[in-house]
Amino acid sequence: MEDVTNIFENTGSSLIKGIIERGGVVLGEKIEGFAGVLVEDKAYADELQKKVEEQTGVKGYISTDELPAYGISKEEKEVIEGRFGVTGNDIVILVADEEGKARRALEAIKEDISKRKQ
Repeated sequence: MEDVTNIFENTGSSLIKGIIERGGVVLGEKIEGFAGVLVEDKAYADELQKKVEEQTGVKGYISTDELPAYGISKEEKEVIEGRFGVTGNDIVILVADEEGKARRALEAIKEDISKRKQ
């Protein structure tokens, strides 16, 4: 888990910008071998989002599979992927919120994905 807030200092994403302005952070976690899953399996992605919100209060997450989108640029995506050493089948999950909540959300996401990959 890594704090990548600095990547979004000049972001065009009003969502990310607003969270940072309120003192929040953007945390990321590399998930190996999971490219395409959250985009292709909408039911699972929705279920995961709902579970994370119920457990942590965090309203959502963004995977690099979805980007560029939500005001996050192609360049920001490339910087994120470079920071985490993403290869063809990897993604980075991003959570933007108050730091403690964001950490708990990423832990919950990692745990759920780990179970799914087994």
